Amino acid sequence: MRKTLLTLVALFTLLVPMLAACGQPTAQPTATPAPAAPTAVPTTAPTDSGKPRIALVTDLGKVNDGTFNEFAHLGALRAAQEFGLEYKYIETQAQADYEKNIQTFVDEGFDVIVTVGFLIADATKKFAADHPNIIFIGVDQFYEPGTVTDNLVGLQFREDQAGFLAGALAGMMTKTGTVGVVAGVEIPPVKRFKNAFDNGARFVNPDINLLGVYLPTFIDPALGASTAQQMIGDGADVIFGAGGPTGSGAIKEAAARGVFVIGVDQDEYVTTFANGSAPGADKILSSAIKRVDVAVYDQIKAVVNGTFKGNGIAMYEAANGGIGYADYHDTASVVPAEVKVRMEQILAALTNGTLTTGVDPVSGDVDPATIPAPQPFRSSDVKLPRIALVTDLGKVNDGTFNESAHLGALRAAQEFGLEYKYIETQAQADYEKNIQTFIDEGFDVIITVGFLIADATKKFAAEHPDIIFIGVDQFYEPGTVTDNLVGLQFREDQAGFLVGALAGMMTKTGTVGVVAGQEIPPVKRFRNAFNNGARYVNPNINLLGVYLPTFIDPALGASTAQQMIGEGADVIMGAGGPTGSGAIKEAAARGVYVIGVDQDEYFTTFARGTAPGANRLLTSALKRVDVAVYDQIKAVVNGTFKGNGIAMYEAANGGIGYADYHDTANEVPDAVKRRMEEILAALTKGELTTGVDPVSGDLDPATIPDPKPFQP
Repeated sequence: MRKTLLTLVALFTLLVPMLAACGQPTAQPTATPAPAAPTAVPTTAPTDSGKPRIALVTDLGKVNDGTFNEFAHLGALRAAQEFGLEYKYIETQAQADYEKNIQTFVDEGFDVIVTVGFLIADATKKFAADHPNIIFIGVDQFYEPGTVTDNLVGLQFREDQAGFLAGALAGMMTKTGTVGVVAGVEIPPVKRFKNAFDNGARFVNPDINLLGVYLPTFIDPALGASTAQQMIGDGADVIFGAGGPTGSGAIKEAAARGVFVIGVDQDEYVTTFANGSAPGADKILSSAIKRVDVAVYDQIKAVVNGTFKGNGIAMYEAANGGIGYADYHDTASVVPAEVKVRMEQILAALTNGTLTTGVDPVSGDVDPATIPAPQPFRSSDVKLPRIALVTDLGKVNDGTFNESAHLGALRAAQEFGLEYKYIETQAQADYEKNIQTFIDEGFDVIITVGFLIADATKKFAAEHPDIIFIGVDQFYEPGTVTDNLVGLQFREDQAGFLVGALAGMMTKTGTVGVVAGQEIPPVKRFRNAFNNGARYVNPNINLLGVYLPTFIDPALGASTAQQMIGEGADVIMGAGGPTGSGAIKEAAARGVYVIGVDQDEYFTTFARGTAPGANRLLTSALKRVDVAVYDQIKAVVNGTFKGNGIAMYEAANGGIGYADYHDTANEVPDAVKRRMEEILAALTKGELTTGVDPVSGDLDPATIPDPKPFQP
């Protein structure tokens, strides 16, 4: 089947010289075909020979044209800025310039060259073979695994999954029972979109009337518009455009006539409908997304951290976030909550492999053996869970886990159209009363925040098995609690290790310190791992640290920080709530570098950079409580919730990390940034341990990694 695809590729290369990859919008050659000079993106110039230099050659068009050119550029730019890499691009003006543009970057000694689009694939393959020491990343390019060199990868996307999602949305939103697809040239990726769209529509609406046509060009908006007019005349009230500017012309016309539309490849609300400012923006339901930006960023990141794999293709699909559907934007209030919930359930099923699209993922042909049995959409069958949250002591805007949990719940409620309420706890004696309030009001999901409310949460979960309970920073031994209860745990040791490594690389005096709160497991995980991370990169470092008896005494934290500064500390981490925040505010005010904890304290303690000392905050050791709460509610929505113990959030699932460098970005050397990414990658893959027990927080001598001293 893959050989069949290659044959089709060759045929269409000959028959359609203006063809763009996957129907992506493409600009026609200008009257002056000379290529633009390489344009330098304003990033920091390289400071050492070990850092890869990144270059990009667009397909016909520019890096701000709303096509894959732009999204590949954004992915490369994000990587360049995040890892401190040099980055340049050339905007191709004519197909004849592909090889010349690649050669320009080869001659300039770039280490990674990204090329965009189907038509540049042959040139990319040729140069990769000729230059084995340069890594080539081809966007929307297919190479049979094993037939190309180890320095070349083609980024492929499951258009069938994205198309299936778009079709399901159309099938649920139609009132006339007729929907249509205006498609581009009948090549595999376009077939994958169109055939899967049809199957997705039938999956939720078996009796739907499907209109659709392949058009002979991707670059004729007028032809797309006239085709859409005809479909509207035949009763279509939802139209999907899957054909570059031709398809975009179709949805612009349909939207102008008051018909719902669905975009393709990128979020066409942002591109075709100019961020909502163009006529018809209020009629675009969503777009079938191919996350080219994510794929390009991921591949460059793999180069940076040493995990790049070439010799074929890298497939981006639902399972790795490579495809999906865009935000509803202006139609969010029009799309029923039940439809939003069903869309999430379908996406979850595609992600975990329990739902197939009925389309061959290579040829794009319909595969009758994998067409899923219909599951007709009926809004009455979709349960919308009602969500409630009980804070720990404090408020939902206090910059603590209360606020992070609230933001995660609020995001889920808004995204899925759910009812959401919260109670701000005033005293520990009110924990049970507050939970009982939401039980009495019939809420389906109750989130409780903090260590101290765990016993009450466990008690109510056992008494009310039909209510789901989510406990933030609560530990329950798996198998000892009911299936309706999950405690959200975080690998503070991984987050602490990361920022300890940063401190160890940034200190000039060789002395760093930790002002910690009470000696409980999560605080011990932070402090002990911080120490191990600092020694990992700086074995001779002098470590100061203390546990304090309270989390709510900023003055005590400040005086402790003063003492550490007097002993030579020039980097201080605060890991103790307001006590720790008091420490880093004081230290920063005295000109010492500081590191926050739990959330990004640039936004909280340092008031989005407006508070004194913001320019001394290196980063924060992050526990993504907002992500965890959102993920758990999403799991309830899409039917994948699992209770009976804990859900661990760690480097591997994005649950921990370190915050942006913000105002200190220019002071953190590129070599330090790169080493931080390498450490995070090693933690993510399980190749690096922290030397701390992830439950008790005690040191675990058997897993303390051997030092790898940082060499600036």
